[in-house]
Amino acid sequence: MQKNKIKAVLFDLDGTLADTSPDMCSSLNRVLVSHKLKTVDCMNLKKHISRGAVGVIEYASHINGRDIDSSLLRSEFLDDYKHHPFVETKLNKDMDKLLNYLIKKNIMIGIVTNKHSRYVKKIIDGLGLTKKLNCVITGDMVLNAKPAIDGLIKAAEEIQCNVDEIIYVGDDERDIIAGRDAGMNTVAADFGFISNDINVRSWNSDLIIYNALELKDYI
Repeated sequence: MQKNKIKAVLFDLDGTLADTSPDMCSSLNRVLVSHKLKTVDCMNLKKHISRGAVGVIEYASHINGRDIDSSLLRSEFLDDYKHHPFVETKLNKDMDKLLNYLIKKNIMIGIVTNKHSRYVKKIIDGLGLTKKLNCVITGDMVLNAKPAIDGLIKAAEEIQCNVDEIIYVGDDERDIIAGRDAGMNTVAADFGFISNDINVRSWNSDLIIYNALELKDYI
């Protein structure tokens, strides 16, 4: 990663840019209670959020010790979450300082997430980032979700930036695979929704950071 060559930093949303887990957990637990099922622990749920609604529902099935109607539960969970995506969600520690630093350096910032726009827009508005971001690419804007490169390539085209001048920051191996396959510089955010049994080094990212502000040293 060459300093002074970076023109843009793109972020995954869930776990990387922001901690969205409290609102996702609350929505899931409301649905579980309505079906008289056991609720989940929000801290443990974090480890499954990177796999989206499928991972969340699978974890709920595990906690309840049996298969549950995943299609019904998933639909109800997403419907509830649609109305409550920004209640307790907040930027990760020091992320606001990093974003402000990048903006002052005239480095473009954006989001590439598998999450759908109906949730993302409300979250970005709630975080006060709408006018700060140069691009927002959501899962419903591309044909193939990460680890496919579609979203990252679309982002590069939108901000009119060469892929080798872009850093992609994520907290899941799929983020790193997508970033690497797209030709971008990859950074693993080891402060996101990562389980303790995951070996982040095995992802072979260009860099691992344990706090958002650490990225400043490499730009």
